[in-house]
Amino acid sequence: MDDIKEQIVNYLSRRRFLTLATSTQKGDPLTHPIAYVNKEDTIYFSTGTQTRKFKNIQNNPNVAYSVYDPTDHLEEVISVQMEGKATPVTDKKEINEINKMLNLKFPNMSYLIKNEDSIIIKISPKSCYFMDYSKGFSYRDTVEY
Repeated sequence: MDDIKEQIVNYLSRRRFLTLATSTQKGDPLTHPIAYVNKEDTIYFSTGTQTRKFKNIQNNPNVAYSVYDPTDHLEEVISVQMEGKATPVTDKKEINEINKMLNLKFPNMSYLIKNEDSIIIKISPKSCYFMDYSKGFSYRDTVEY
């Protein structure tokens, strides 16, 4: 794995929440706060099959998300801005593995995973901007997958 991809994975691994952007049935953008886990640069989260985000993903699996730490100083901005494809996970072994990871990272939310309506979504990366303003205003590395 190259250095920038490794930095992205490390950054994602140390955070807990992201803002997911989907498109509504009418094509309008909509954002969702998401608790997630990652395996390398692939993101996983649990949601209900009746949620707007799941219905939006079914209609258009192309999504984007950002992960960042709020700061009062522009020169401290570091973030991941990722474009990817969201798909439901259907492999039982993978579902069990991700549910265990979610339980470890978010033990107070384990009841959500047990809901009959729950589904695991995987976001496979397409392209990423890794922003680091400590290297200069608007500095970013671009990674294509």
